[in-house]
Amino acid sequence: MLALDRESAEPLYEQIYRYIKEAIEGGHFVAGTRLPSVRALAAENGVSKITVEQAYVQLAAEGYIRAHNRSPYEVLDLPYYEEVTSTLLPTEKGKRVGAEEDNHVSAQAMERMKPVVYYNFATGAMDPEGFDYTRWKRYIGYVLREPERLMGYGDSQGESVLRENLATYLQGARGVQSTADRIIIGSGTQSSVAVTASLLRRRGLRRIAVDSSLYNVIIGVFEDCGFSVITVSQDSEDLVQRLVDERIEVFYCTPSHGDSQGRVMSVARRKELLRWASLSKAYIIEDDYDSELRYYGRPMASLQGLDKEERVIYIGTPSKVLPPSIRLSYMVLPQDLMDDFIKGKERYRQSAGVMEQLVWARYIEAGEWSKQIRRLRKHYAEKSRYMAKLLMTYLGDSITVTAPEGGVYIGVTVHTVLPKSLVTQRALAAGLAVKEDRTVDGVSYLLSFSAIPTQQLEKAVMRLAAAWKGI
Repeated sequence: MLALDRESAEPLYEQIYRYIKEAIEGGHFVAGTRLPSVRALAAENGVSKITVEQAYVQLAAEGYIRAHNRSPYEVLDLPYYEEVTSTLLPTEKGKRVGAEEDNHVSAQAMERMKPVVYYNFATGAMDPEGFDYTRWKRYIGYVLREPERLMGYGDSQGESVLRENLATYLQGARGVQSTADRIIIGSGTQSSVAVTASLLRRRGLRRIAVDSSLYNVIIGVFEDCGFSVITVSQDSEDLVQRLVDERIEVFYCTPSHGDSQGRVMSVARRKELLRWASLSKAYIIEDDYDSELRYYGRPMASLQGLDKEERVIYIGTPSKVLPPSIRLSYMVLPQDLMDDFIKGKERYRQSAGVMEQLVWARYIEAGEWSKQIRRLRKHYAEKSRYMAKLLMTYLGDSITVTAPEGGVYIGVTVHTVLPKSLVTQRALAAGLAVKEDRTVDGVSYLLSFSAIPTQQLEKAVMRLAAAWKGI
């Protein structure tokens, strides 16, 4: 039993933390020692499990101990990094061996030094709690009862039944102007972008601007197709003037995903872009990423739905509503580009599986798609409020929380004089991946709640609070 002073101004968890820390530094707890479980130490000392958990999390954040799934915390060896350094630099008669002889050992050492991530606040992956696999499995069964439909490679444009269902859905939910014969199915956003880049290149277009929030894969596809690519912010006041000055012929943007917290591009900006495209005879690629995941009210209609001159290429994917392993995407082309696709149809093969297309078509027909969107919106709205409350409870005045309007990220600004890189490192040392928000000034983060199970959110936030304590 620890000698805890319950009348001291020092919190109990800090007394437990200090006792174990001194025992490790003094050599009383050697490397590999397994500490008592949270439950056992709490019961032995008459304190709450949260008190012990806070102490252990702080010790883990500082590198004294390491957690194991379903096993007690393990004491780490303090001279660990010195030993790794000597391993990385083997010597022979006092001289360093050539770097080519270090490669194998270095890789092993680096793998040992790689931080373990226990809670991932950085990923926007779909929440496993938000999808009913049993329902999806049911529609797989229906499709398997018609094996004759699965024996071919499929239409290069996509299965007609899925395109028809998507045309109806997109018209009602997103205001997209389309018919089934103007929709092309793909195996993900990258697949759709590759087809788009090919069609635009064949039209002689070379200069594209891509919103700076988009991932590098998009830029890479256009660069590989010979485009000159610049990045711009779709929120900047001088956006259109920049597009004119740079003689841009194609602009890739995400109007319904203005930022990672669900704010969208204004109607005024949308109309401004459509006017630019009309006058410049340019194209706008609208990536309708995340459009379904707005918590309140109807999502704003698509940019394509406002387009009267067919200058918008519309791209979407179900990967934020269905698990991303279901590799599907769709795009709606202006008629002139659709004509080009049909003329060169032999150049393209369908990249999406026929079974996945047919299953999704049945899922939409049965009304499950609309139900899934409603379930997910409700789930994310409740989970975002819960995590925002936890952040304020455990981090309090040391942060400012910005609640999202949609999506899976909560904005957090940390009030500290430390550089952002150090704050990020402290989180990573505690086994927490965090995403830096590069769109605003200060020590700001976008913390996702989607990949962390609801029942583990409190422990995850407690660990974050311990890592950032005192900064």
